Amino acid sequence: MVQHDYLPGQCNIGPTEIKARMRMGYIGLGLMLLFIILAEVFHFPKSCKLLLFVPSTFALSGFLQAKQKFCFLYGFLGLFSFTGKQNKIYQHDALRKDRKKAVLLVLQMLSGSAILGGLYYVLF
Repeated sequence: MVQHDYLPGQCNIGPTEIKARMRMGYIGLGLMLLFIILAEVFHFPKSCKLLLFVPSTFALSGFLQAKQKFCFLYGFLGLFSFTGKQNKIYQHDALRKDRKKAVLLVLQMLSGSAILGGLYYVLF
């Protein structure tokens, strides 16, 4: 089911924005793989392997936003977009729900990236 309505704390982007976030996730995934290949081929110091955190954050940012149909930046800024045009949110309760969702999404993204970077550091 495709969501086309703004729902505070649940959905603030439409199909076009979701596709853009998926594209961002795949680009981040490609950057992760490139980083791992370079790190292994050129024998980066072990501590540099923690830098996988950066491209994995980019990848998870895209994939999580697409999956949850929610842009964390729009959530913090009080915006939503279903047609490519950004709309402002004025209701206090809706803003509160969106900001709470944005914080949770960022925490998921950062913790997932920390786990991926840590696993790469420990296992390789």
